[in-house]
Amino acid sequence: MSEAGHRRRSGGRGGYVPHPAGARRPSHLLRRFLLAAGLLFLISMLVGGGVLYTYAGELPSLSHLSAQTLPQSTRIYARDGTTLLDERYEERRTVVPLGAISWDLRHATIAIEDRDYYAHGAVSPVRVVAAALYDVIHRRAAQGGSTITQQVVKNYMLETGNWQTQRTIGQKVREFLLAIQMEQRYSKDQILEMYLNKIFYGNQAFGVEAAANVYFGKSAHDLSLAQASFLAGLPQRPTLYDPFLPEGFRRARLRQHYVLAAMVRARYVTDAQARTAYAVDLQPALTSAHDAAGARHAALAPHFVDYVWSQLESRYDPGFLLRGGLTVITTLDAHAQTLAQQAVQEGVQRFSRSNGVNNSAMLVMNPHTGEVLAMIGSADYFNTDIGGQNNYTLALRQPGSSFKPYTYVTALMNGWTPASILDDSDGAHAFPGYPVQDWDKHELGKISLRTSLAQSRNISSVRLFKEVGIDNVFTTARRLGLTTDLQPGLSATLGANEVRMTEHLAAYSSFANGGLRVQPIAVLEVREVRGGHTTVLEKTTPQPDTGARVLPEGATYILTDILKGAVRPQLPFPVAAKSGTTTDFKDAWYIGYTTDLAVATWMGRTVTKPVPANESMKSLWGETGPGSVWHKFMQAYYAGRKPADWTRPSDVQTSLFCKETGVPTGLGAPDVTIADLVLQSAPAPAPAPCDTGAAATPEGSTLPLLPGTQALPTPAASPLPILP
Repeated sequence: MSEAGHRRRSGGRGGYVPHPAGARRPSHLLRRFLLAAGLLFLISMLVGGGVLYTYAGELPSLSHLSAQTLPQSTRIYARDGTTLLDERYEERRTVVPLGAISWDLRHATIAIEDRDYYAHGAVSPVRVVAAALYDVIHRRAAQGGSTITQQVVKNYMLETGNWQTQRTIGQKVREFLLAIQMEQRYSKDQILEMYLNKIFYGNQAFGVEAAANVYFGKSAHDLSLAQASFLAGLPQRPTLYDPFLPEGFRRARLRQHYVLAAMVRARYVTDAQARTAYAVDLQPALTSAHDAAGARHAALAPHFVDYVWSQLESRYDPGFLLRGGLTVITTLDAHAQTLAQQAVQEGVQRFSRSNGVNNSAMLVMNPHTGEVLAMIGSADYFNTDIGGQNNYTLALRQPGSSFKPYTYVTALMNGWTPASILDDSDGAHAFPGYPVQDWDKHELGKISLRTSLAQSRNISSVRLFKEVGIDNVFTTARRLGLTTDLQPGLSATLGANEVRMTEHLAAYSSFANGGLRVQPIAVLEVREVRGGHTTVLEKTTPQPDTGARVLPEGATYILTDILKGAVRPQLPFPVAAKSGTTTDFKDAWYIGYTTDLAVATWMGRTVTKPVPANESMKSLWGETGPGSVWHKFMQAYYAGRKPADWTRPSDVQTSLFCKETGVPTGLGAPDVTIADLVLQSAPAPAPAPCDTGAAATPEGSTLPLLPGTQALPTPAASPLPILP
């Protein structure tokens, strides 16, 4: 029975209904109506004829729709163009007739993709109007709104090479005409059968039969309503909704909710049936079928390949990516990736027994271009016990004291110097409602700004955070590329807000390159090879130091000079870094850079049994755990060579300051003065003797604040102190 027969509804009584006796209509109105109707018909015929004349001759034949050319695999390479990272292609499909597909899956697909599929023709008038409005407003073809018939046409044309990868208005017209031809040649059931056997569900599953087997270990004929509604939502974004990943499963479940709601609106199921289906726990069936999913992942850089693939999916049709025979050249440095993998694995092994570490991540980037040179998303991609397929370079984690440089560089831009005196005392009472203690349980009293950052002192850092202004610090962080939600509170400077490693390292890259904005880049070139011809679909040639300036070069130089002193143990070449550890020891960081490399390392303890959780490690500090991994990688990467040192900008000078107050002085008595760096934004102060007066704290900025910012009043306290 066809879908039309399955859902047939009785209509009202038809027939001609005469006008009431004596009713008359003016003849001139009738003539005007007929004239207008005729004119409209003539215009429609002319426009329609013009469209047909323009495009009909270019349309390919649909007579051999089932005789499709074999798809080509897409190959992803490292930056050298020869090291193959992964190969993805159409691999699993079992064609089944429409009668072998459960009604629930057919209904779920129609409800979410094309609700009135059996009621309209080749195109949906409502969708045509919506798409036309989109085209007019955006001056390009709409991406959505296609009927199932149009999607079959589009997929077929992509496979046969008769279609462009970019959607254009001309292509939409051809798609419209071909859809009409298809519906004249094939029945609705035949077209739906083609569609359900062709679409991509993720994890190398093409068609409903393969998808049912990959995700639930059964045939498409035997799917329950819960399983059918879950599968029907995956084709929209197969990677985003990957149910084998925790975050992907959460998104797929939300998508399933939309599918069930659409089925209720279309009257395929009742509200009670939908609620019952949504309450079914699908996780056990998905877990048991995971090993048989047939997904192929690269051994060298699986997280990076997934990262690249997700970016490609946002720019190209997911089906085209797997059929198009593409060559993708990425930014990955195979040598750096190997060194990073070795450092991470050895680090986890070293600290697993003593500190409970079972997971780690590392990201390596060119700080001048943003090119991702290495990405280790977890200690073991294939270890499900630690959630290994989660990419922790993209996950939200608390950075601990590695967030402090955003506060300190803001201070350096606004009148503070490395010699400025900060108060590292009375942490228990200085901030009402928010007691602060330092990582070593000691208080140092009056210390210089340089000492405070280099030794990662908490009390003095919180005081500086208040004085500089939370809004100013957050503005600096956002200008550097942090996009996560930064909640105000004193603990923010100690790293209470979560960040992504990709953005955190890109921000540190701005410190390395002198204050220019950096955005991560993973793809250099995408080429399509078809019929012996190569077409470059996209090409990026990174240009060093071309990002927008977000920090003064002098301020980043002074910050880097301070962070050089934070590297312990020292390395035999110029390098700057900062550690970070959260109070609960769930996150430990070490992040730093040279003049030509930026590297971030994270360690933690993640478990999936009995339930997914992030557990605390046993007193593992950022400087100890990820710091040792970071040092090992740096030494291996620079084996036999050394990076250059930073060149001092012309506006950075060495000046004398009073040790006790941080006040600039012209007198050079060594027992009461200290030489340090300063931004020469104003005339040098007149020589003055040092005394034991109050420490110098800028009343107002000697340098302008970042545009559009101002200092905030004392922020709300946060109850959670964060360790360095």
